[in-house]
Amino acid sequence: MDNEGSDFAGARHRGIAMVAGGSPQRQAELAALVRFYGYTPIALSADGAADFLLLDLCSETEPLRDSLSEIGEYLERHHSVALVWTDMDGLEDAYAALPSGQTHFLVDASDVQAMPILAGAYGRDAMNRLHDRNREVEFGSLHRISDELAEFARTLAGLADPERLSNGSDRSASFRPAPVGGFQALPDNAGGTGRIDARALRDIIRARRLRDRFFDRDLFADPAWDILLDLKAAGIEGRRVSVSSLCIAAAVPPTTALRWITAMTESGMLIREQDPDDARRVFILLSDETSAKIDDYFTAADMGAGKAI
Repeated sequence: MDNEGSDFAGARHRGIAMVAGGSPQRQAELAALVRFYGYTPIALSADGAADFLLLDLCSETEPLRDSLSEIGEYLERHHSVALVWTDMDGLEDAYAALPSGQTHFLVDASDVQAMPILAGAYGRDAMNRLHDRNREVEFGSLHRISDELAEFARTLAGLADPERLSNGSDRSASFRPAPVGGFQALPDNAGGTGRIDARALRDIIRARRLRDRFFDRDLFADPAWDILLDLKAAGIEGRRVSVSSLCIAAAVPPTTALRWITAMTESGMLIREQDPDDARRVFILLSDETSAKIDDYFTAADMGAGKAI
């Protein structure tokens, strides 16, 4: 499909949302959710155009999963946005089949996380900024959007269940952004061969996870760096990393990790590669430039032996 700008260049408000998946009760819940935000819910169909597709794959049998490729084509054809509820077991198939720039993956997530998306807090303009292939991805926008989503979701959850919020059980970790200030490019002449071995990288990763035993893990949430470290180590080891494995390595909830993976892929830092043996799975790897910059970073910081994390 030949589009100018982002995947949403031709998008327009139609007031329609398609729902599918799960039991009749679950479909009724999704219909009520979109109706609350002013959309008319209809059953999933190849005919017509909708603003949103709400798909629950968590308890779905084969028919809907078998239609993922067709759903992906529908999204691209109509510039629609999909909200996909899935578990980790079903993530690989969904991520491989659906355009990541037009899909919000809600992994083991509640409906609360869909509310700010349907309400427009994560609107098309914001998604345009993150997925416009003709401009540099604005990671600062991702920080701001994550903060806005977290606050919005917490507010909605508090209205729905004030006691739960007062008890602190409704945490915003699923929208936790990385600390502002990441992704600063190194000078081209950073110098040095910058060779760090996989064992040293794994030691750094283990040390970073060790902090979670003593401090609130949200305090150090930095999925972008964890993603880069894991992919660098895997590259040295000659391993390919699936998207579900990378979500685990990011050390944040999968929904957050997927936002970062998508943004970093759109920026060219990461590469999405189809599994040649299984079209239902994709691997994520570092671009050559990103890999070289990690080498240069460790050389410049003199941390080849894993002195710091």
